Amino acid sequence: MPLADDSWRYAIVGGLVAFPFTTVAYWQTGSEIGLWPVVFGGLLAGYLYEGPSAVRSRVGFRAGLIGALPMLWFLGDALWLVHVEIGGSIALRSFQTAIAVVIVAAMFAFTGLAAMVGSRVGD
Repeated sequence: MPLADDSWRYAIVGGLVAFPFTTVAYWQTGSEIGLWPVVFGGLLAGYLYEGPSAVRSRVGFRAGLIGALPMLWFLGDALWLVHVEIGGSIALRSFQTAIAVVIVAAMFAFTGLAAMVGSRVGD
């Protein structure tokens, strides 16, 4: 079971600390997800985790992914815009959908890396 590993427990704690702040940031602006709450969540997860530094980086990355889950809300808004508001041909909508998915995946990777840096600082 993956949650039997201590690294997941601390990642969930750090991610859940960041999650409400990133949700409120997106809810207020409609276009931005704060990066500092994710870094702080990674910092907290790195501080709490007692283990090898390579695993600590993984804990921070996971905390960043959990803290950045409101980006799925952003993806939903982007897909609504593409498919309902803008419209267009099927090929164009498919291309725009692919671009939106790639952008959100890149944003997840970036927030994971930012939280990883935070976890290294929390060490």
